[in-house]
Amino acid sequence: MPRAPFTICGETIAAGSRATLSLPLPSQSSYTPLSMPVHIIHGRREGPVVFISAALHGDEINGIEIIRRIRHTKAVGQLRGTLICVPIVNVYGFFNHTRYLPDGRDLNRSFPGSKHGSLASRVARIFAEEVVDKSTHGIDLHTGSNHRANLPHIRANL
Repeated sequence: MPRAPFTICGETIAAGSRATLSLPLPSQSSYTPLSMPVHIIHGRREGPVVFISAALHGDEINGIEIIRRIRHTKAVGQLRGTLICVPIVNVYGFFNHTRYLPDGRDLNRSFPGSKHGSLASRVARIFAEEVVDKSTHGIDLHTGSNHRANLPHIRANL
């Protein structure tokens, strides 16, 4: 029996295939459309659905390259399950070279979010519904940003 397709961001991805999607984000006063890049690798065989995200703080950019390298690794061709890669969660902060969203809020402190709250709260809700809630496991990459130093550590909800 063929493996079922995977649906995310309103798109259906067939088993054994890859897709790059644009998850629409709330617009600002300029009405300039913005979207969050989402890369899906849907393996041919059953397994977990794992997300890897980076740049939740827009100025923590090392994780973007880590995700790019993971996506281009030959090993993902043997993937069991589904890998959801989100290299830039805080698109607003990334474009503005800042940790925060334009409303001055820290996206990391805005989860689980709300459909009708602040910009940060709405972005958190979109990411939670479209990525986190569809995953069995998640890895969010944080790195030191300008004028900050991070020591390696792992936080887990077991």
